[in-house]
Amino acid sequence: MLIWAAPEVRGDIDAAGFPSGIDPVKFGGSRVLACAAVLLAAFFSLLCCSPSAASPRQLEAWTGEHRPVFSLPDLDGKVHALDAARGRVVLVHFFATWCEPCREELTSLSALVKARGGEKVSVLAVNVAEVPARVRRFLETSPVDYPVLLDADRAVTKAWGVSGLPTTFVLDPTLAARLFVEGDVDWTRDDIQAALTRLRAVSD
Repeated sequence: MLIWAAPEVRGDIDAAGFPSGIDPVKFGGSRVLACAAVLLAAFFSLLCCSPSAASPRQLEAWTGEHRPVFSLPDLDGKVHALDAARGRVVLVHFFATWCEPCREELTSLSALVKARGGEKVSVLAVNVAEVPARVRRFLETSPVDYPVLLDADRAVTKAWGVSGLPTTFVLDPTLAARLFVEGDVDWTRDDIQAALTRLRAVSD
């Protein structure tokens, strides 16, 4: 899965898959190029945000290098530092609002936060390179129970090696990445709940 696209894709997308306000014929210079642009938009849509497979995705053990700590602002400009979550199991979730599975998974993560109650589990959702107004509009209609941070220049996304959306890393209380998943999952599943409980035990 790929997420990199032209900067204008970060704005609103119309029903044909074009950034709002762009005439596809003028954009391509001809009907042939306009059709090619439509196909390219559809291609990126499939690559960036493919739906879940028939069998549920599983959390996989992370065997890569240590993921760097970061600090990012939320929509109100408040900066959230990953290091401040030390001592908790942390889900660092990379998403975009134009990705349908991403939107569904944000709701699942809210259900996880509610289900865990006061337990030491935190979610940091990192929005990848979207304009703040678009993210704000989405959250007004679909609020969540955890911080949504803005990675405007994709610096954190690139530093964490994310190549598709959604992608989630699960960190233990020392902030070491232990699990990850590319694609959406149901975070209320019993097996996932058990995996989070095991990671939490590192700090007990």
